[in-house]
Amino acid sequence: IYVAIGSSVKLPCGDGMTKGTEWRVNGSMLVSGPVLHLHNTSLEDQGIYTCHSPNGGHIETLHVWMGYAPSPPVVQCWSPSYPLKAVCSWTQTPDPILPTYYIATYWFMFDRYPRTEQPLVHSCRRESDQDQQCILEELELYATVPHLVNITAVNGLGSATRILPILIDDISKILLFSLNTSVMLEYLLTTGLLQVKRYFFPEWPAVKPDPPVNVKVTLQPGRKLHVQWAPPPSWPDPVNFTLKYKVQFQWDKRKTASI
Repeated sequence: IYVAIGSSVKLPCGDGMTKGTEWRVNGSMLVSGPVLHLHNTSLEDQGIYTCHSPNGGHIETLHVWMGYAPSPPVVQCWSPSYPLKAVCSWTQTPDPILPTYYIATYWFMFDRYPRTEQPLVHSCRRESDQDQQCILEELELYATVPHLVNITAVNGLGSATRILPILIDDISKILLFSLNTSVMLEYLLTTGLLQVKRYFFPEWPAVKPDPPVNVKVTLQPGRKLHVQWAPPPSWPDPVNFTLKYKVQFQWDKRKTASI
């Protein structure tokens, strides 16, 4: 059974009425009585509990796992390969401790016509069920309504969901915003689907290229440096989607210059 840390639980032996029974944890005597009470549980209460009859016979075994129900995942998304795909990753605080799996999906809010139909939900591709990162592909460019990314965490004590809207509004950036106090979304339910009426965007971009590769620095006469590099291989089209580069160099520990 799964038990939340800090909670209290009663473990009955059989029907919970038999006298003379005893409970053992990991083979050691714990308490006599048909019902075991665990109060203000902690991780130390995790273990294998066995109940025994007055003559020592085994009645039942319970595996007790301690942990937390999932909290809504903290989700971040960015595009290292614009416009082919975006990547979303997530974390949880506190760590649930218990085995937790994740459901990762996304959909375009109005990807069907008429709009009264349910949207087509896509699975966000992951390498494994335990991987806390997934890839979104074939995103809608020039859209005026967002894609919605759903990350749901599930374990033996419950589930929690975070929905993150992603809007690709032009060829230069992806804007992300989450449903919290710093961002407002007004939804209309007139068609049975959530419709965004007004957006308030944060001032941070999500197109995040990988670092350049093959960086080479050559010392030249006259206190000059010649720097060369190549675009990141993950950036699919450096001609039509031009990258800008920032170069910093340091003369000593006190001064840093940028170009």
